[in-house]
Amino acid sequence: MRNDNLDKQIKQLLNKQTEAAVERKQETWNKISNELDALTYNKRAYKRKNQGRGLAIAGLSAAIIAFLLFGAMTDTGQAMIQNLKDIFIGEKEEEIDLEGQKEDTNVQLETNEELRYVIYIDQDRYKMVEGETADRIETIEPFGDEYPEVYMEITHVENTTTEEAIANIIERIENDEEMELYMEERTTEPIEAEMVQAMGLEYTNEFGKFGYQWDTPIHRYYVTDEDDGSVFIIKLVYFVEAEEGHGARFHYMLESFQVVN
Repeated sequence: MRNDNLDKQIKQLLNKQTEAAVERKQETWNKISNELDALTYNKRAYKRKNQGRGLAIAGLSAAIIAFLLFGAMTDTGQAMIQNLKDIFIGEKEEEIDLEGQKEDTNVQLETNEELRYVIYIDQDRYKMVEGETADRIETIEPFGDEYPEVYMEITHVENTTTEEAIANIIERIENDEEMELYMEERTTEPIEAEMVQAMGLEYTNEFGKFGYQWDTPIHRYYVTDEDDGSVFIIKLVYFVEAEEGHGARFHYMLESFQVVN
């Protein structure tokens, strides 16, 4: 699974950085040890002649320790907090399965450095549009007015829980979107999250409800587990006729979504 490859890349990076941090730590302590040995010798030599100078040397040793440790920690911190685009492959080719047919797809890395998430998108069909409150993955070629909307929206919501976010989504579905709650379940595919799906209202004629039409909208929400008082909400928007096309492609792209703490 693609997330396994991402986890492997991150693990290898962290191991490499940890080894470098350990080496820097040893070098730092060697420097401290040498400085302390020299300072201790000088301190004993001059203790009887100048007590004040001995205190100055002790103060200097503390300053050197603080300086060396701060420098080492700063180097390590800078190594750990890297740009996400420096960690992951920028472009690659993947094989996906659409309606039983294998298809080679070129995908491009998209990142949000502030929210620390990555996702690979089909660069031949979609583009990332960054917004103030949410990022959207939209089709490169716009649909005509006769078609419902198609996009994937990624939102980070703070000061909430997964349960609260789901309750707000269901309320919005029933009161604002003029849609019906169709499904609610825990899922691990394409990501581990709580999933809520809504469908547009069924077609109704003089004989009653007739079912869904080709252009009936579908809104599918994935709500991640609460982490430090916040969640990610990924909303997929498409319609019935596009479920095996855009719906399936969104599914594959969302498999690569990952938050990098």
